[in-house]
Amino acid sequence: MNVGDHGVELRSKAIGMLEGGITQKEVATRLSVGVRSVRRWWSQHKCSETMETKPRSGRPQILKQVSRIVIKKSLGKRRQSTRKLSRRLSIKGNPISHITIQRHLAQRLDARPYKRPKWAKITQKIKENRLKFARDHENWSFEDWNKVFWSDESPFELFHSPNRQND
Repeated sequence: MNVGDHGVELRSKAIGMLEGGITQKEVATRLSVGVRSVRRWWSQHKCSETMETKPRSGRPQILKQVSRIVIKKSLGKRRQSTRKLSRRLSIKGNPISHITIQRHLAQRLDARPYKRPKWAKITQKIKENRLKFARDHENWSFEDWNKVFWSDESPFELFHSPNRQND
């Protein structure tokens, strides 16, 4: 039930109370609804004698129940991007944009995108070489270190950066 979308039973109860002589404000308080809602129901009752909600305008929902179930089941799976899920649903006959899936995950399932953390590519061999260098040079004096020429001419990759858009 959406916010502001009250059932027929509640509306009928409100109309019965109003016909019984209770004020709109008191009815709203007893039923925990807004006075404006009670006022609208009362005027609608006087005009048309029906308690049903009117059809609402707007674009029909694209996301079918089957798609919602598939999206919900895929929520805990690793390496499942919204693009891959969109392709899978399109193949099964439910063409849905990955943006629609993202919106559904965020708004209805309160799920946020997961970005894989970056990590330094330090292998065991690199660790051993660094340790060996440190042990070989631990007794060097300040003068010895002043004789070393430091340069940053070698390109190297500290972090592995895959295509995070599709991973």
